[in-house]
Amino acid sequence: MMSMEQKIVAIAAILIMIAGIAGVAIWQLSNTPEKPTGPISVIDDAGRNVTIISYPPERIVSLSPSCTEILFALGLGDKVVGVDTYSDYPEETENITKVGSFAAISVEAVLGLKPDLVLATGGIQLTVVDALEEPLRAINGSIVVLYPKNITGIFEDIRMVGEVTGKIDEANALVANMESRIQEVVDKTEGATRLNVYVEYYFNGGYWSFGSESMINELIYKAGGINVFAGFGSKYMSTNDEAIFTANPEVIIISKGAMAESCDPPLTPDVIKARAGWDQLSAVENDRIYEVNEAILVRPGPRIVDAIETLANLFYPELFD
Repeated sequence: MMSMEQKIVAIAAILIMIAGIAGVAIWQLSNTPEKPTGPISVIDDAGRNVTIISYPPERIVSLSPSCTEILFALGLGDKVVGVDTYSDYPEETENITKVGSFAAISVEAVLGLKPDLVLATGGIQLTVVDALEEPLRAINGSIVVLYPKNITGIFEDIRMVGEVTGKIDEANALVANMESRIQEVVDKTEGATRLNVYVEYYFNGGYWSFGSESMINELIYKAGGINVFAGFGSKYMSTNDEAIFTANPEVIIISKGAMAESCDPPLTPDVIKARAGWDQLSAVENDRIYEVNEAILVRPGPRIVDAIETLANLFYPELFD
């Protein structure tokens, strides 16, 4: 049996241990960064200083497919009350109210949904951004523009959406996962000889492709290839037979989407193979013409990683068995 002195020592030790645990817990709580709890402000991709008045937002409208995909990737699908007609991923978007097409958003339809937050993109949507700004402010709503120029910009935009919606941890985790997957592709293809790659999304007498300022240019490089038109300082460009023959691509990618399908006839590998003189191209000779979903190639959102992985698998299948 323990003596009284031993019992006192044991009790004292237990009390010291409990105090130590409590102290650690208190220190952790006091040193954990606090999440914002009230109105916050961000600088969006249009350079606008935007205050999110209703924070965190409960009713969100997205005016572009990439914005929609970011929202769903952050677990905010249940808060999305309106989307544009091109937002078709994920499947849940089918049942969400449509507020107009990408280039023709209905201001009335957006305001009718009484959103706390609207996400838009730049370019042609800046007109509707201007039209919505004041009416939204009148109902304590805000509009944020996402218009990234590259992959790093996509990461920054995901984090910004996390910040304005109260999903900071989720945004950081998503970006970390994307960075890890991209690095894995880069590491696997590092020792491979880079292939010359030509991407076509439309033809109307000229062949429409992507220059150095396009996101696709960067996706190709991350996947281990080189865009044959990386030397052209533009996003989009029309080219011709002579330029294609000079480039002699080893891989041809068809950006399969609305533009390719609207061609007459629709753009397919067989159509490319049938073009006069194209049978002399390396990609045609070696039957290396592939179709890739346009949505993952051109939407600046979470699925750009899917695009990089898809391209890398097509370029170097032997590395991804």
